[in-house]
Amino acid sequence: MVSRGTTQQSSAPFNRRIVLDVIRRQGSISRREIVDLVSLSPQTVANITNDPHAGNSIGISLEPGRVSAGLVNLVGEILERREVDIDTHDQRGVLATVMGLVRELRRRPAAADRLWGIGVALPGPLVKTDISFIGPTTLEGWSDLSVFDELRDASHLQVFYSVDSVAAALGETLFGVARALDNFFYMHFGVGLGGTLVVNRSAHRGANSNATEIGHIPAVPGGKPCYCGNAGCLERYLSLQSLAEALGVSEAADRDALIIAALERNTDAALQAWCREAAERLRDAVCVIENMLDPLAIVIGGSAPKLLVERLVALAEPLHHSVRGGVASPATRIVLSERQEDSSILGAAVLPIYDLLSPRFEVLQQDRRAEADVAGLLGQRGTRRAGRL
Repeated sequence: MVSRGTTQQSSAPFNRRIVLDVIRRQGSISRREIVDLVSLSPQTVANITNDPHAGNSIGISLEPGRVSAGLVNLVGEILERREVDIDTHDQRGVLATVMGLVRELRRRPAAADRLWGIGVALPGPLVKTDISFIGPTTLEGWSDLSVFDELRDASHLQVFYSVDSVAAALGETLFGVARALDNFFYMHFGVGLGGTLVVNRSAHRGANSNATEIGHIPAVPGGKPCYCGNAGCLERYLSLQSLAEALGVSEAADRDALIIAALERNTDAALQAWCREAAERLRDAVCVIENMLDPLAIVIGGSAPKLLVERLVALAEPLHHSVRGGVASPATRIVLSERQEDSSILGAAVLPIYDLLSPRFEVLQQDRRAEADVAGLLGQRGTRRAGRL
């Protein structure tokens, strides 16, 4: 559904978001068609599309052992992509690597248009908790995120950061399979396992922005010890780290290639056993999410190879009975991201432009809140710190 503009003088930011949202959704569209869709005057539409009509942002995805980066435009196309394997325990080394990738991307011809800023997606929880920055599925050893302030100072660009599952969920809302979904649950399947509940096209963050950390929900009584201090946590069975352990792969640089090769051969007994157990845990997780939250769909994305996700979803059938069973078909209960391996980069790139592209009134109102509120919701605008979204 397309929102309508308003002629009130104070609503220029809202009208701008509506027009840019139409352009994002339609891709190629004439000004005349935009006028008809949003009920604004031709002059208003012309002013908005001229200033500016284009722009890009840089998305940075941080995972244990790897930094990925991409230059992304306002319709969600990844124009340039880079990936580097690195020791992510070393924050100074990570900063140097990220700055090198940013410089490379800024030299590309596609970066000549306006750069809205840099978005960074990384494993959570980010607020200091008992399980923050602990274990091989997080940026283990990090104590704070001041490195993003340094990135802002060095790049002279706005920097926004977020938990990877939240960033990717927003990316799916704007550019992916969730464009038509007002509420859904996003499952981020990568080195670890994360999740985000999207309600009215906004991510539910919880009291300290740590909501729906599903990877650390105990799922198997007396199960495998988890890095968080509990046992039987979901991501100990359903994550790339778990699969790498099952296959005896210790280096992140080798993990994806070896997993894909094993999937294609389909003869590895350890892989087949892991897939069966992981599919059981996925079936359980889907039932819990549906019965507790009743989302329109569960969207699965992340850095896991799509071939692996497809295998697990197939093995998880038939799904458990739940409040969604009989209401939604299995094909709509679980929806796979079309941007699987790029979902973190795309989600990160969304962060600097999310409020620009969202025509919802609640986002518009956020721009007008006091600085203390804006700091928590829109990345501390007007301050000298990198912003958290």
